[in-house]
Amino acid sequence: MSKYITNDDMQLIDAIQKAQKSGDVNLGNQIKVALSAFLCEPQKVVKKKIQAIGVGVSTDFEMVTTNAFNVTIQEDNFDLGYEKAFRTVPKDPDKDFWEICDVDNDLAFRLVEEGQRIPVEGMTGQLVQAYVNYYGGALGWTDRMIRYRKVAAMVDKAMIFRNRFWTNKANNHYLLLAIAAAGTITAWAGVGADGQLRRDIQTLNLAAYTVANRNRNKGYGDTANARLILYANPLDRARIEAAKVALTNTTLGTGNGTVGQRLDWVLETIYTFNANIDAGAPIMVLPGNRLQRVDDMAPTTFLKPKDPLTLNEMQAVWAIYGAAVADVDQCQQVTLP
Repeated sequence: MSKYITNDDMQLIDAIQKAQKSGDVNLGNQIKVALSAFLCEPQKVVKKKIQAIGVGVSTDFEMVTTNAFNVTIQEDNFDLGYEKAFRTVPKDPDKDFWEICDVDNDLAFRLVEEGQRIPVEGMTGQLVQAYVNYYGGALGWTDRMIRYRKVAAMVDKAMIFRNRFWTNKANNHYLLLAIAAAGTITAWAGVGADGQLRRDIQTLNLAAYTVANRNRNKGYGDTANARLILYANPLDRARIEAAKVALTNTTLGTGNGTVGQRLDWVLETIYTFNANIDAGAPIMVLPGNRLQRVDDMAPTTFLKPKDPLTLNEMQAVWAIYGAAVADVDQCQQVTLP
């Protein structure tokens, strides 16, 4: 049976109150789906099928048309930039891991003379196993909040809870990128006489070339013309944007006269305050390929029966996901001192 969540927040509170007084399971399920839709809003999961599982009850909800806590949507800002670095891949439903092929550059197409057999290569390549993990949290509303319709307080608690979930997920992914990039660092290029802007452009060009050249023969496509992603702290915004403006016909003065310099690579810059991306040390990434992630279960709500000692209502929320950087060569730290 399908249910559609209203965009009227007061109707949601009415449903919570009725469920509290009558113990109506269907109303309880509606509350559960509303909270799941609220948590999934940053990834627009409202457009997809959500499966919400209750205690002893499984119900498929084909569509959640809007966010029941609509009064807060426009106020929220979520850092989901890490998603662009990772390729979303499928996983066997009965396994808690997926496999990433370790090719070792041994696959090739070659001329085959008439009557000859095609050599079968890569049969001995290793497989890297990447695992998903469980991430959970609990959200509680007091009987007083529900009984006396403290809508603002309930929405505030739900919003803070949601923010913490997505912040934690961002931290986990950015940490992977930071660890992968830490082993290969592009130092600030040029000499003092070049000036900061010219040196920044040289540094970004060198880092991009290093990543592209290092991955050129791995089957990742045309890395010489690939789109690269630069993750940077907002403190570096002015310097990076100045370098990006220098795409064509830029002339920079130096102590030795006038020398032309431009940024030669296509960079998509994502600014983030995430603690894993330090100011002065942006991370350049060749996205996709063996940077992979799996979302096995979207944030899903499980209802707990009312606590008879406090009359409080509690919902546990679980999500299952994983990510892996199976090729650190796709990541490069850049120095902008």
